[in-house]
Amino acid sequence: MIYLDTNILIYATLSKVDNQNQQKISIDLVKKCIDNNTLVLSNLNILEYSFVMSKAKEDDIKIKKAISLFIKYVKEEKQDFSKILQSFLKNNYSLKNSFDLYHITFAHSYSCDKIITFDKGFKKFKTDYNTKIEIL
Repeated sequence: MIYLDTNILIYATLSKVDNQNQQKISIDLVKKCIDNNTLVLSNLNILEYSFVMSKAKEDDIKIKKAISLFIKYVKEEKQDFSKILQSFLKNNYSLKNSFDLYHITFAHSYSCDKIITFDKGFKKFKTDYNTKIEIL
């Protein structure tokens, strides 16, 4: 299973991007994960996605259409998820990057093979989990 960070979903669907290569990579990743039935997402993905796309002034219909696709791959938090998440909120970096920590903890809770992101800030969490963090 593969967990995609929200920035991958955004780059795959945003109308105007500053990096066409990142958009192509994102589109290919989303398609591959859907085709292979390996995509795992969380409710936080959906919330972040809708927030950023709305701030980017994307069309509401486009946002809702994308969410209706992504929501099919959303899993619920497992029992004891909050306890595990709190155990990793142990230093200033994790407190300041709590959304990233949430994504990694969520992916780990579903035994995802990897989490894929463009966010270089994830590298500081690489030693905390067995889930591979792939930074593009």
